[in-house]
Amino acid sequence: MMLDSEFEPILHLVEEAARLEQSRGAEEMSSHLVRLGWEPEGSVSLPFPRRLGRAGLALGIEGDGESVVIGVTLREWPVDWDSAEYVRAATDGYEAPVRELLQWDERLTAEAGGRFEVEAEGLVLDPDECFFVQSVSRRVSRVHLTLGVEHLDPDDTPIRVSLHLSW
Repeated sequence: MMLDSEFEPILHLVEEAARLEQSRGAEEMSSHLVRLGWEPEGSVSLPFPRRLGRAGLALGIEGDGESVVIGVTLREWPVDWDSAEYVRAATDGYEAPVRELLQWDERLTAEAGGRFEVEAEGLVLDPDECFFVQSVSRRVSRVHLTLGVEHLDPDDTPIRVSLHLSW
């Protein structure tokens, strides 16, 4: 279940992305996010940080040139077959992660829709690189917003509800 402390930085991120006149390179986007309060996490890769964090949320920046994707992990179920929560999530058709995905979508669409044009759209990310069990895609102004439940391998990868922003 999302908390307001988790929602506010994500809403702010979506709003800032929607306000951008055009896509920015990964380095410029990283600098912009640091100015907005996201902080470098882990070992900082040169020439700029690609992993940032804020309010317990982890953000990654991928891309070269003008093609940039920002990914944020909204919730994660670590692989633990001794955990009833993980077992339920992995074996019941991802009911809890999908419910959380839909809650994020509903809330982001409502909040961002009050400020920007929001439209449903097809998946714009490469399905060979994003392994979604289920996803929802929206266009908010000029930015593509994809919320997804990701789970590559039940034996060694966590279940994640994530947000991807791309231009």
